[in-house]
Amino acid sequence: MTTIFPKWTNKLPTIIAVGLLGALVCTIWAVWYYATHDYTRVGYMPKQPIDFSHQVHVGQLGMDCRYCHTGVEDSYVANIPSAASCMNCHTVADQLSGYLRAASSLDGQTASAHWNNQNLMLVRAAYDSGRAIEWRRVHKVPDYAHFSHSAHLRAGVSCYSCHARIDEMPVVYQAESLSMGWCLDCHRNPEKHLVDTSQVSLTNLHAVEAMLASADQRERGRTLRDRRRLDPPQHCGACHY
Repeated sequence: MTTIFPKWTNKLPTIIAVGLLGALVCTIWAVWYYATHDYTRVGYMPKQPIDFSHQVHVGQLGMDCRYCHTGVEDSYVANIPSAASCMNCHTVADQLSGYLRAASSLDGQTASAHWNNQNLMLVRAAYDSGRAIEWRRVHKVPDYAHFSHSAHLRAGVSCYSCHARIDEMPVVYQAESLSMGWCLDCHRNPEKHLVDTSQVSLTNLHAVEAMLASADQRERGRTLRDRRRLDPPQHCGACHY
């Protein structure tokens, strides 16, 4: 008896099903990859208009985070410093013929390396013109979510818990996902992130890292949580309002 369709057509349903499944997976991956903002990814490191090194300013020179991010203890946001903040230090450095003596000219008259530095020239140009330096934001939560820096600092959560060892970063990158699940995990178990500010400054990231990694941190965190009467909210209205 002659068949209408060749035998291999029996495999068509399986081939079509696998093809549709593969197309669905590829579509989901493409939407997830191309429609998701870069700033939601761990490791996000945008190119900045000026090469500013936290490793140098915080790690080597010992500057406190709050000198540049002045509103972090009283405001929802950790403000981006203006060019004037930079010039508070660098104007004095220029007048002293070099930054911390490292960039001073040998004869005391020729322009120092500090004065000729390309990045500082951009800072001075922005300051002289009165325009803002267009820094690209690294850490950002969606517009429909709210995060208060001041509330978390008052609770005893250090910069380290969200930004990691930013004092060791030549270029700032996103160290944590800042996702809703990541935030809720901290709210459910705040003990592992609470810092005893009577012993360690919240901005001393090296000391904070050591404290949070210590064997007795869990017990210390529970004590701090009870003492400060902390009960981090886990309902939707806490962040979405």
